[in-house]
Amino acid sequence: MIGSGWLFSAQLNARLAGNYGFLGWFLSGLLVIGVGLCFSQVVSVYPVRGATSRASILSHNAIFGMPFSFANWFSVMVTVATEAQATTEYLSACVKNLGFMTDSGLTLHGKLFASGILFVYLVINFYGVKVLAKINNTVTALKVFTPIFAIAVLFIAHFDKSNFSLPSNVIYGIGSAFTAIVGAGLIYAYNGFQLAVAFASEIDNPKRNVPLAIVISVGVVMVIYLALQLSFMGAVPHDLLMVGGWSSLNFHSPLINLALLLGLNFLVLLLMADSVLSPSGTGYAYLGAGSRLFYSMAAEGQVPKWCIAKLNPVYNLCRRSLVINWAMVTVVLWNSQSWASLMVIVVGYQVIGYMAAPISMGGIKPQTRIFGCFIFIVLGFLMITLSTHDLMVMNLSLMALMIFYGGVQLRKKVPCTTLLALITPFMIYLWMLYAYQNIFYVGGISLLFYWMMTSQRYVQFCKKYRTEGISLNDEELVH
Repeated sequence: MIGSGWLFSAQLNARLAGNYGFLGWFLSGLLVIGVGLCFSQVVSVYPVRGATSRASILSHNAIFGMPFSFANWFSVMVTVATEAQATTEYLSACVKNLGFMTDSGLTLHGKLFASGILFVYLVINFYGVKVLAKINNTVTALKVFTPIFAIAVLFIAHFDKSNFSLPSNVIYGIGSAFTAIVGAGLIYAYNGFQLAVAFASEIDNPKRNVPLAIVISVGVVMVIYLALQLSFMGAVPHDLLMVGGWSSLNFHSPLINLALLLGLNFLVLLLMADSVLSPSGTGYAYLGAGSRLFYSMAAEGQVPKWCIAKLNPVYNLCRRSLVINWAMVTVVLWNSQSWASLMVIVVGYQVIGYMAAPISMGGIKPQTRIFGCFIFIVLGFLMITLSTHDLMVMNLSLMALMIFYGGVQLRKKVPCTTLLALITPFMIYLWMLYAYQNIFYVGGISLLFYWMMTSQRYVQFCKKYRTEGISLNDEELVH
């Protein structure tokens, strides 16, 4: 969770929400804990590899679960590219003669450097979760130390209370905090919580340890992010905010630019090192998780099975899936310009992927439907904080995918009426969100959709038409 988000989100949050940015971090943390607990209920029954993309398949079937699986996997994959890009952007801001970035985005040299970082992620993952865990334990300790140290230094170096009583702060309200959850990348910053779910088949006692890992880690990171927001907003020189307030703040590399303004050169050096460490620690973990999600999609017949071949008997991973994901991430990187532009794409797909958690939990454990319904409605509210353009692009991409996937299923002799009953409900829901974005309207259709999709009648209908259903003898379940 402490990846590139902590390097950028404090400034974006201040710009979008002002003093309400603290509420934004708190609400985001509670939301991802809620989503994580939904996923935990699923893996308590099915502790399978790549469960975040597989959840709706486990509760319903592969056809119904396709948009969730794709959104979840795609968001994880693009996140890997954002982490490599964040490192490159920060280093370029520190050492101008590197020539990695211009105002229009990464240069050729910058993209080559970022591609080299992606290759390092691949090598780390190539030898399985045990090697990954050994590296990650050390990196995690350093990742947590750096922001805590930076927060302490900023508090000591400069803290201006008047920054929190700017006249321009009246433009912000509770709605600003909710908007910042997506717009400032707050939910993006917390997204690492789902890695415990993705690795569920390789974790001892997942029924206990997955929810425990999620709640404890999110709680710790929430405290760190709240302290970071406070120290950052207090450390900004007041004269920079006199004219336009927080909305006018525009540092390209926020923490390093602020440290340079305050003359904290030693902190600049530490942040340079952390701009490599923190994003990389997230990047290589996400590449590993993405390969497991891709494996699970192939295992469920959602992508060709040749994509996964067999698990390596020594390292318990599918190396072909890992290499395919790495190649796709590299393509995404070469077609992007900046961290911020990629982050918005990631968040939209993340929210769609999260929607699978309460739906799947409600389908598998009907007694949890009230809690799941609440989480689903909140996620629906988050969707309408996206721009209509971004929401339209996401809907079109998912629709194109489902049309292609539907054609494949028709060739497999799946009845057209059955296919429509499985594919169209969620797509209709997304287009209804796009058509009208009133809060009461969104809450109402979210409630109706959730209650229908988790009803035992619909769940049993989906299970009846499983084309590539999960086998309880699946090798990772045995493992």
